[in-house]
Amino acid sequence: MTEHLHTDNFDFNPTSQTFSADASELGWKPGLIPVEISLTSGRTGKSTSFTLEFIDEDGSLKFEAWNPTLKALGVKIHVFND
Repeated sequence: MTEHLHTDNFDFNPTSQTFSADASELGWKPGLIPVEISLTSGRTGKSTSFTLEFIDEDGSLKFEAWNPTLKALGVKIHVFND
């Protein structure tokens, strides 16, 4: 399942190159585990895909960029299980 989200839904940490948000802020129901996020940039309007990389013990989800350029820059998404 692919979740379609916007950068405005996330906080961005430029030091770690990480977009982050709580699952509840994204409107996710408990138990939802998307394998892909399509993230649309508020600045450019372009979308890029992030794939599920890891599920933490606390249920938080970590996604990595599918785009090789963004992946090389270490851009990622972290959705916290709240």
